Amino acid sequence: MNGATGIFLTGATGFLGCYLLKEFMEHTEAPVYCLVRSRPDVAARQRVMDNARFIFGEDTVAAWPAQRLFVVEGDVGHDCFGLPPHEYAALCWKIGEIFHAAAILWHFGKKEEFENVNVVALKRLLCFAETGRRKALNHISTLAVSGRRCDNPDNLFTEHDFHTCIEYPNDYVESKHKAELLLKQPLDEGKNIRIFRPGFIMGDSSNGKFKQNITADAQYLHLRGHILMRAAPPLHPDDYMDITPVDYAASAIVNLAMRPDTGGHIYHICNPKPVLKGEVWNFIREYGYPIRVIPPESYLMDVLDSEDPLFLEGLQSVMVYLADYEKSPAVFDATRTLDRLEGTGIRCPEPDAALLKRYLDYCVDVEFIPTPEAMRGHGTKYGQES
Repeated sequence: MNGATGIFLTGATGFLGCYLLKEFMEHTEAPVYCLVRSRPDVAARQRVMDNARFIFGEDTVAAWPAQRLFVVEGDVGHDCFGLPPHEYAALCWKIGEIFHAAAILWHFGKKEEFENVNVVALKRLLCFAETGRRKALNHISTLAVSGRRCDNPDNLFTEHDFHTCIEYPNDYVESKHKAELLLKQPLDEGKNIRIFRPGFIMGDSSNGKFKQNITADAQYLHLRGHILMRAAPPLHPDDYMDITPVDYAASAIVNLAMRPDTGGHIYHICNPKPVLKGEVWNFIREYGYPIRVIPPESYLMDVLDSEDPLFLEGLQSVMVYLADYEKSPAVFDATRTLDRLEGTGIRCPEPDAALLKRYLDYCVDVEFIPTPEAMRGHGTKYGQES
C-alpha cells in the first residue's frame, strides 16, 4: 500500500481495536486516522492515548511516530460520521483501507442502539468505501454468527459458511449477523471486502493483560461466575472453548488485510486448537479453585437453589447464558486463515496450562476474582471441601 494512503480505524478505544492500532503504528508507514467520539470530560485524542497507555505502557506508546496518528472526532453512529461536509469529503480521498472494529459488545441492551451502531453504521462505512478514493473494507465480525450449532455431522463452521438464518441468543449476535448479511452481496460481487470473525478474544499471551473494563467481557464473566459458584455447567462430548489471545488476533488481521494479493474473503481468527471445557475446569481446579461439574439433569434447577452469597454473586454473571448450556457451540474451522499465515511467523499460542495460568494470574492481580486461598471456607453443596 502506498505510504501516503491512510488507514481508517474505528474502535481504537476498545481492546482489539487498540491492538490493531499498535500493529499499524509499528508495522506500517501509513498515516492512521482513528474515528473517536469525544466526551464532556475527555477529548477524543486523550481517550485513544489513555487506552493505549493502559494496555501497552507509556514507553511503548511514546515510541510510536506521533506524526502519523490522527484522531478524527466523530461518531460512526451518525451520517458522514457527524463531520462537516468539507472534512468528510477530504477524508474520503485520504483513506485506502478501512478497519471497522467499533461495536456495542454487551449481549443485552436497547435494540435500537445495537441496530444503529452495529448495523446501520456499516451501511455508512460501505458508502464511505465507495466515495472518493475506492477503499478496501475490513469488517471485524464475530464467530458468534455461527449460531449455537451447525447442521452438519461435524458441527463445523467454516470460512465458506454464511448463514442466512440463525437462532439469536441475544441482541448482540443478532446485530452482528445482520451486519454480515449487508456484506454478502458486495462480497459475492467481488468487492474489496474482507470479513474477519474473531473467536473469544482473551488477554495478551505474553502477560495475560486484558482491557481496563474487564467486567464488560462475556468470556471473563463466564469464567468468574463459575469460579465464584464453585460449579461448572454440564458438558457435551464436543463442548470446546475458543481461547484467542488478542495479540495473535491483531497480528493475523493486519497481516492478512494489508497484503496486496488479499481479495475479498471471510477469515476465522480463532485458536486452531480449541480446548475442551472439561480441560479448562480441570486446570482451574489445579490452580486451586474448588470447582465441580454438576450433572445436566439437575443443573438448571440446582443453580437457582442456593443462598450462599458468593455463589449468588457468581450466578449473576452467568444467568443470561444458562440456556446456552443446553447445546454445545459450533467448532470453528480456520483453514483459509492458517494457509495464508503459513510462513509469516504468526502463530496462535496453544491454550495450554502456561497460557491459562497467565490469564488467571492477571485476573487475581487486578482483583477480578479472589485468590484460591480466599475462596476456601466458602463451603456450599457444590464447593464444600472434603
